[in-house]
Amino acid sequence: MDELIKKAADFLKRIKQKDGIIIVFNNDLDGMCSCVMIKKYLSKIGNNPYIISQPMPPDKNLIRRMQSGISNKVIFLDMAIDQSTVLVKKIKGMGELLIIDHHLVSQNLNSRGIVHCNPRIKTPGIYQSTSYVVHKILGELENTEELDWIAALGAIADYDLSSSQDLVKKIQKRYDIGKLHKIVAILASLKATRTMTCEKTVDALMAIKEPENILETEEFIRSYQEIENEKQGVMINTQSDTKVNCNIVLYEIKSKYNIRSEISTRLAEKYKDKIVIVYEKIGKKINASVRCQTRKFNVDSALKKASANLNASAGGHEAAGGITIDEKDWSQFIDNLLALVNQ
Repeated sequence: MDELIKKAADFLKRIKQKDGIIIVFNNDLDGMCSCVMIKKYLSKIGNNPYIISQPMPPDKNLIRRMQSGISNKVIFLDMAIDQSTVLVKKIKGMGELLIIDHHLVSQNLNSRGIVHCNPRIKTPGIYQSTSYVVHKILGELENTEELDWIAALGAIADYDLSSSQDLVKKIQKRYDIGKLHKIVAILASLKATRTMTCEKTVDALMAIKEPENILETEEFIRSYQEIENEKQGVMINTQSDTKVNCNIVLYEIKSKYNIRSEISTRLAEKYKDKIVIVYEKIGKKINASVRCQTRKFNVDSALKKASANLNASAGGHEAAGGITIDEKDWSQFIDNLLALVNQ
């Protein structure tokens, strides 16, 4: 991994003020914090990249959005684009690529013109957030002390800190971990309430010097309280409406906010050894957030196998993932998943 870290650092070191940079980042807090750190580094040389937030997998209009900016280098953060060979081929013509990621690796893209930095390339079973990896890369180029708390927010938001203990120990000496967890929830609420786009959240974090400033921002706190009230109401309903079928827990959510991820995480704490699915009907699609806290079942693998040959897009990590699927295929997907995990 040290070799890939150094290659990624060299890519960033070679960027000049005049270079056209596009950063495509995952639209979760890990992706946002990664983007903030890269932007802060580039700002020191006077480079202001064009940033684009994306879900996983990317939107079909990603290429069109990227073409609206002039670039000779593209950076992907927390995006498993190695899972999309077609997308990679289209993007290669836009300039040199730097991919910093931590998802399960489908293919090693390291080649001429592409630096693919993912700790799983060398150690498939490791789990380190993209924020953690970006922090390591920038540590090859500068003193990253001012970025410590930003990296910590991204890592905390991504749940698993077991392989990031050097950062955890460093943060514990300077910050209140409980407050950082609350800040993670506050920033997540901005997206859920649509108070800010992910791009605007990145810009807001660029201007914040210390994490405590987030706790003092009225607009942020208002969104947080709104979402917390909503989540409390939803969690009360889970006590009677959750369906448990052997190794699968199902809960259909009805909310004006996108809080599937938070609710699935809370339910997973109760049903630790089961696959927890919190789903919501949106138009003719079902969107679901999926968790298995103890990793008894590999969520990413289970979702992909159960949705094979269905009109669906699924993926994630061993302990967490998501799926978007046609409503007409939902019952078949659940049947497939039940057969898979109840063998």
